[in-house]
Amino acid sequence: MVDYKQLRPAQILLDPQNPRLPDGTSNDREAINRLLGEGYSQLLALARDLMERGEVNPTELPIVMKDGTKFVVLEGNRRFAALKLIDDPRLADDPAHRNAFERLKRTGGAPPSSVYCAVAADRDEADHWITLRHTGANDGVGVRVWSAEQNARHRQRMRAPIDSGTARSIAIADELTEAYQADLDLVDRIKRVRVEKLTNIGRLFSGVMLARMQFTMRQVNENGPQTLWARHTASELHGYFRWAFQVLEERSVDAFKNDSVRSDLLNEAGAVLPAAAQSLPEAQRLADYPYSPPRRGSDPTRESDAAHGGSSSNSSAPATPPVSNDKGKNEPESSGETDTLGGGRQRDQRPERTLYSNVRLPNLSANLQRLLREARQLPIEENYAAACVLARVILELAVSEPKVLAWSGKKESDSLRDKIRGCLESLDPQIDRPKRTRQDLVQAHLETSGIGVVYMHQFMHNPSAKADPHLARRFSAAFTPLLNSINESVQ
Repeated sequence: MVDYKQLRPAQILLDPQNPRLPDGTSNDREAINRLLGEGYSQLLALARDLMERGEVNPTELPIVMKDGTKFVVLEGNRRFAALKLIDDPRLADDPAHRNAFERLKRTGGAPPSSVYCAVAADRDEADHWITLRHTGANDGVGVRVWSAEQNARHRQRMRAPIDSGTARSIAIADELTEAYQADLDLVDRIKRVRVEKLTNIGRLFSGVMLARMQFTMRQVNENGPQTLWARHTASELHGYFRWAFQVLEERSVDAFKNDSVRSDLLNEAGAVLPAAAQSLPEAQRLADYPYSPPRRGSDPTRESDAAHGGSSSNSSAPATPPVSNDKGKNEPESSGETDTLGGGRQRDQRPERTLYSNVRLPNLSANLQRLLREARQLPIEENYAAACVLARVILELAVSEPKVLAWSGKKESDSLRDKIRGCLESLDPQIDRPKRTRQDLVQAHLETSGIGVVYMHQFMHNPSAKADPHLARRFSAAFTPLLNSINESVQ
């Protein structure tokens, strides 16, 4: 068992068998100058950090062993070399090195006067811990090095600079994971690529790729993450993103290392590119109008994204169930082509101007109907903070009505998430399985299983939560089919 002691640098001898110096050293001065020769700038940076913080890294204790009246440091030679140079810059043989440490000493910092160390009985006892420190994960026993993404996210929390390509990689992976939750194969591939080749995402989606595909990266909220905006719908881009992440997973960076080869790559992918003539008048955030797979038996070439109104050449967008008007007739609010099977779709429908504009709840309470009417008098663009709050309030009141609870099998004391799940499962017992029958409820299920409901709670209880009109429309589009279906089921 190792012991622990607080030791002064003067009590420490540098290791003459340091693996960094393979042919060994005969004394501390030689060891210090060999370490300076191996990495002068890094050793100076370490010394500067010790001066500024006044302590060594508390997450990594040096390991020493007794040697007569002193201790040989087996793990932590660079730290003690830096401390010895701070105390006596004359130990550096090179005048430039010596002058640098003299200047550092004059800055007036306060390096630690002693260091808390682990004391091993001998080298054999120390070797186990040193091996785990320097040879990787070792099946989970050793140190797992952070991936590029984990390192970048840590730097984000520190508010430290991040390489723009890495930041773009993380943002695109996050945005596409959110936009394509309904395609588990694509989401799994995105996860694999971000673990194994994170920075390649930013390399592929840069320059000519962003320009030709009409993609832009935008920061919606101050200090918030970047978001991906497009001039085509998630449904129209579905085949393209499946192709792009197959390229990322299966090919080397040489396939997209510069704009010239990226342009050639796009030329080869014409079959999966959306038609330029179908582009939207303005770019919209892709994740605000997520992809949903086509229903069985539907014709994907005739279906369009309900939020955008474009015509999809590759796949379909979420269906919207027929709207019940106050007279009980199933009619869409505006003219347009619809299909049956419980999922009417309107062509050329634009993003909602007001919250839940296609919802009718004549079979629910008069108070809820009044609140819904008042919510529809507030344009989302000018009242998006209120819309984000009302999106949750109306939904929670609907799933909490006594006759809805009786129908869904839930209790008033259950959480909002559980109440919504109860309604979804009552409408489609297979909603969380591939054999689901209600594709129009997929987005509500994804929002409930993911972070959508969490966001809704934030707008109610966290004053620092920042609303935006895209989130309000996203909640409205996701839960409109559910609210209409609840109304029809409890009449």
